[in-house]
Amino acid sequence: MLRWNKLEIGWGFGALLALSLLAGAGEVLPLVLVSALCHELGHLAALRLAGARVERIRLTAFGAEIRADTRRLSYPKEIACTLAGPAVNLLLALFFARWAVNYAAAGANLLLGCFNLLPIPALDGGRALHLLFSWLFDPLAADRVCRKVGLGCALLLTGAALLLTVRYHAGLFLLLGAAGTLIPQLPAVPHLNARKKIVRSR
Repeated sequence: MLRWNKLEIGWGFGALLALSLLAGAGEVLPLVLVSALCHELGHLAALRLAGARVERIRLTAFGAEIRADTRRLSYPKEIACTLAGPAVNLLLALFFARWAVNYAAAGANLLLGCFNLLPIPALDGGRALHLLFSWLFDPLAADRVCRKVGLGCALLLTGAALLLTVRYHAGLFLLLGAAGTLIPQLPAVPHLNARKKIVRSR
């Protein structure tokens, strides 16, 4: 693992890039990486504005992970920080599609933004759903609901990606991402800490 200040780059991240290239994503990979960088900058900007201290940024085989001390943030503020990454991607998708007329960049940002909004624990959508249920009910109830919703969604996503790969010889890049959402949930989804939280993205 490589470390520089608060940034950690795991060997799995390099393996992920290599697998993406083998899956035929060489042409779109630079766009996806730039879109992912903008995504993470959206999280970091929101956390900074909210007054949360960023402890570590880690790049792993399952994507990027920002660990921040959010114990002093209210649930609405933390939900906003969690959704800031996908929001940046969706705004960039609109900008590239409507004004810059770069449909490849628009598609990369749209795909990344929508993918991260899925209600899967490892993604921003799942994290936001957990925070919302914790706010409205309690963290234990949020754990139960989000575990079932997340596992079901990850299974459907992986099944759809596998079908595309086997039947149409396409979707291998999507299959890698889908597997990345499913594997951490097997054999069980770990309980999310209600007061020391991690904002995650892919």
